[in-house]
Amino acid sequence: MESPCDTVIQDMDLLTEILLRLPVKQVIQCKCVCKKWLSIISNPKFRYSHTCHLYGKYNIPPPTALLVQNFGDTKAKRASIVPFHTNNNNANKIFFHLDPDRRKYMSSTIIHSCNGLLLCNVTPTPHSGLTTFEIRLESHFRICNPAVSNDHCVYLDYPLGDVDSPCNEDFYIFDPLNLKAYLVFEPLKQPLSYKVILFGEMEAPFGHYYSRLNQLKPRIGIRLYSSETSCWSSVVCNLPNDLRVPEGVYCNVPACVDSDSELLCVKYLGECKGRLHLILSDSLEFDIWELEEDYSSWVARYRVNLNRMHDGESALCWNVSSNPFSVLSFVLRQEEEEEDSMLVLFKDGKIMSYSLKNYGLRVLCKLDKVPRSVHHYFETLLCVGNS
Repeated sequence: MESPCDTVIQDMDLLTEILLRLPVKQVIQCKCVCKKWLSIISNPKFRYSHTCHLYGKYNIPPPTALLVQNFGDTKAKRASIVPFHTNNNNANKIFFHLDPDRRKYMSSTIIHSCNGLLLCNVTPTPHSGLTTFEIRLESHFRICNPAVSNDHCVYLDYPLGDVDSPCNEDFYIFDPLNLKAYLVFEPLKQPLSYKVILFGEMEAPFGHYYSRLNQLKPRIGIRLYSSETSCWSSVVCNLPNDLRVPEGVYCNVPACVDSDSELLCVKYLGECKGRLHLILSDSLEFDIWELEEDYSSWVARYRVNLNRMHDGESALCWNVSSNPFSVLSFVLRQEEEEEDSMLVLFKDGKIMSYSLKNYGLRVLCKLDKVPRSVHHYFETLLCVGNS
């Protein structure tokens, strides 16, 4: 007589339904049980169905962790996943490598995250005799999913030519130090595809004849890469000559919002669950502004008073005049979700979460200094590389 466990294992449909309801991390662990389970989980249709189940549960799944990268992590070609459910325990900070070879690239920097996929800027290890310009030419974008194997990744070359160049279309190149790139990935769209929006300063190569004559001034360029066409294209728009590269946010549609302001102190600009949020104050009391869905106006959606915060046992008091804090992220939760909306803050070498509902403050992990880059992270089984 078969046991209930044997019945489940032999029933492919029932087994699949059970696996679809497990979190991503547990599903990946189940790949090691046997070849049959590995075959089910590795199937692209199962990966898509698992993601659809998550979206059906949450509409738009909330981020479950932060991707944190320090300056030292860039050269070490690694980053950290800091789960939101941790509580003053650095052991829960998970390191993962961004270079599968670990020797091929000199540095790897996360520049954007979208629905579980990462967009990284990778600089190759220089060979003897290579100039700075030649190293730039060998730099790439890398799109990967840290939750799955490093085999499933895509490399993109930088767009080098400028179709509007007055002299030659190869004279202008993007400066990797002065560009912003945004990954656009919609998990429920079939077939799976992605786009990369590149916004940055372009310049003539140092030492180039026209550069020495000062005939080619730096300029702002916008490029769009689509996996459906496998090529870069120019985005034509009128930009002021004195515009400098701003910080921006990708939100639902390819729209970048400038955070550069001479009148207001922009404390935070970010996106969560398709909504754009803005904080404009350095004090302990401030509003979290939210952009209307039609992008017509900003609305003060949440009022925050950090004077009310506590650690579960006693009230806490911050002196921000001599020791300011940084807002790393705002995590939006819906009323039907178990957890509350929260701010992720950095102060005194600690990354902390602050609940907007009960004003509780929790330490997520400890760092020496403000991280170089912080991104929302949402686990998914989907990837855009070779399956």
